[in-house]
Amino acid sequence: MSSLLGQVILHPKVSQAMAVLATTIGRDKTYRLIQYVARILAWSFARQGAVDLAKRFDALKAALGSGRKLFRVFKPVENLQSALNIAERPFVKISGAEQVAQLTQFLRQVAYAVFLGTDSLVWLQSVKVLRLDKDKAAKVAKTSMQAWIIGLTLSLISSSASLVNLRAQSRRFALRADIARKDEKGPDAAADEAERRKQGRALLAQRQLIMSQLITDAFDFWIPSNFLGYSNLNEGVVGFLGATTSYMALQKCWRKAGAAAK
Repeated sequence: MSSLLGQVILHPKVSQAMAVLATTIGRDKTYRLIQYVARILAWSFARQGAVDLAKRFDALKAALGSGRKLFRVFKPVENLQSALNIAERPFVKISGAEQVAQLTQFLRQVAYAVFLGTDSLVWLQSVKVLRLDKDKAAKVAKTSMQAWIIGLTLSLISSSASLVNLRAQSRRFALRADIARKDEKGPDAAADEAERRKQGRALLAQRQLIMSQLITDAFDFWIPSNFLGYSNLNEGVVGFLGATTSYMALQKCWRKAGAAAK
């Protein structure tokens, strides 16, 4: 029995899960996934008339949402640092699509800094550190959601521009590769072909990364949209969208932890 228990505890997948949970982002995305699953369950039980169960999962959702805000108290500083780093990159000597991507990435980081900064004020209000009246608290919460939806919109524009730029790069790469294959002769041909395949895989990986970000932002967009009254999705749909993007983010953390363990 103890041997079996030891094998379970020391299993590589358990170690990988612990590595994910050892990081702030890993814990945040795990709690976010549970938060949105709880949102789905609360909505589902409420529809079935199981009021007590619905209240329990609603309380779990609220507790996890409040706890996650604590993780992000200093995150606006990181966003502002990213914005400053983007601002220092050369802007004139790049293509139109790259300029759009860079500018919107800069504005996105600023919008996220506002979103997370005001979100921290919402948390401070909820734990009674700040004493805001009902109207001011509602205004701060609304400003937070508005900044989030602006940041998501900018991120969608940036990802679309990056995709356009990557498509142009891929076409140029394919054209150069075709010309090179026709001209190549001798012992270096195999090595050159291997290098081209490596570059092709890098372009494909970059495209997958951009598409993942595009899907995540498109799904997350409806969460603040619903809060602000711009859309009227039910809690089950909003929970599903949030759970999906949480799972996608958690997958990235999982792969990163797995790669670090090798």
